[in-house]
Amino acid sequence: MFFAALLALRIAVVGDIGSGTAEIAKGIARIHRQSAIDAIISTGDNVYPCGVKSLNDPRLEVLRPLTSLNIAIYPVLGNHDYCGNPDAEIRATLPNWRFPAREYVLHLGVADFAMLDTNPYAAGRAPPPDVEALFRGSTAPWRFAVGHHPLLSSGYHGHFPRAEHRRMVALIPAMRRAHVDLYMSGHDHHLELIDERPRMLISGAGSEPIPPVLRHAHTIWANEGPAYRGFAIVEISATSMSIRFYDADGNPRSGAFGFTRK
Repeated sequence: MFFAALLALRIAVVGDIGSGTAEIAKGIARIHRQSAIDAIISTGDNVYPCGVKSLNDPRLEVLRPLTSLNIAIYPVLGNHDYCGNPDAEIRATLPNWRFPAREYVLHLGVADFAMLDTNPYAAGRAPPPDVEALFRGSTAPWRFAVGHHPLLSSGYHGHFPRAEHRRMVALIPAMRRAHVDLYMSGHDHHLELIDERPRMLISGAGSEPIPPVLRHAHTIWANEGPAYRGFAIVEISATSMSIRFYDADGNPRSGAFGFTRK
């Protein structure tokens, strides 16, 4: 598929899939049969509990149900991936696993994606990712950034005053300067959409769901009640974007939230 020619784009966003992807893969496959999905974005924590040790690590098999869908998968690293050998995960030879580097830029027609490694920065071991530099020269109508750690969240990581959370909040001005339209993350194991600048999509309910702790003031939607596995579908054209949330069976759990280019 030649993404540069795409005038519209349909992606699935799923995260924290590391305990197994068989259930979530069935739901994504169901949606894909109804209307084709162009790509899958994984927001990190791809293999639990501690990433992989080598290219031959049998724990990579937890990803196979998802990689067998014949849909290109573009991941970022999560903190659990880092306690193994992240480079082995990047070089894994699973089908449809498109992971060129710890940080990379993805051009998918109407949208450019800055695929960030937020782990060293969130842990206080490195300066913040240079989001503006990654988007330098971008001409796509939409700009998305993807990282494992949320900027804001109604989950555990968004409500407790830890240094990690303060560092991620401090990234928001850089996201605004880079004109990011939507920031996608995981780390908190629920589904959520926050109306901020940039808008924020949390999709971390891929395998071990945990409900939100306390609703954020600018939350448009979050899964409430009993926790469930799920993912988001984002549909993008040159002038509009819509986001809808689904459970692992492929059943819609929200309406479609629509946004237009200003």
